[in-house]
Amino acid sequence: MFGTSRRAKGLFTGIAVGTVASGAMLVSCASARVEEPPFDIRALRSDIENMISDKLELGPSLIRLAWHEAGSYDCFKKDGSPNSASMRFKPECMYAGNKGLEIPRKALEPLKKKYPQISYADLWVLAAYVAIEYMGGPEIPFSWGRVDAKDGSVCGPDGRLPDASKMQGHVREVFTRLGFNDQEAVALIGAHTCGECHIKFSGYDGPWTHDKNGFDNSFFTQLLEEDWVLNPKIEKLQLMDRATTKLMMLPTDVSLLLDPSYRKYVELYAKDNDRFNADFAKAFKKLTELGTKNLHKAPASGS
Repeated sequence: MFGTSRRAKGLFTGIAVGTVASGAMLVSCASARVEEPPFDIRALRSDIENMISDKLELGPSLIRLAWHEAGSYDCFKKDGSPNSASMRFKPECMYAGNKGLEIPRKALEPLKKKYPQISYADLWVLAAYVAIEYMGGPEIPFSWGRVDAKDGSVCGPDGRLPDASKMQGHVREVFTRLGFNDQEAVALIGAHTCGECHIKFSGYDGPWTHDKNGFDNSFFTQLLEEDWVLNPKIEKLQLMDRATTKLMMLPTDVSLLLDPSYRKYVELYAKDNDRFNADFAKAFKKLTELGTKNLHKAPASGS
């Protein structure tokens, strides 16, 4: 699975290509000194792990929850209230891109009651970090101190999350607005290595990899090695692997192969799982600290 990848044998074409200029972002600087949070972080980590162990499919959805909560940010307008758990409120919780995320939100409610000192925003991010590590991904240093939104007035507008039906121009537009370069964008999209799509939530169906509850560079190896063809059984435009027809890719996924800047990182991560883990950890930490201020570095998971 981690060997050198071949060039993709089949390549999806026929959708327009676009480009958008890159931009900058504002990200918090957490204190370099380790500070104990006002909640038992070790016990909370253990409770999150137990929750995932009891329901493995919850792991990927916890990552999606944290991702989408941060994905409303605009680094140019400095709005969108990222990493504030604003998705608890309307209209954000009703956006089409957030369908299905009531499941992880509800799953975390008992832990919020058990550990009332943690903010929802911190809980959602910590749960995603624990899920990534639990599934075999990198340990991401956690910083606490995110402040919860008080109501829906701070919610960003609908339509800021990635649209899976579009191509690389849209991908670059979304990640530029968030403040990420091409390397960071590809690393973050690598989260598709786990989880699966559901018709009732997105109109797409199926997993990207053969181990939907594992976290490694399989998304990139599958993207390069498989022959991807249109799936005629799905109403939306979706691709499936010709060999087994059990895997899927979205148009945004395959578009990474059509853009030279994106493709070089796909090939890099397909060859080097350690490099993917390291780059993903940095990019995901950056994503989950967008718009925050004065965060505090928590003890490492093993301490």
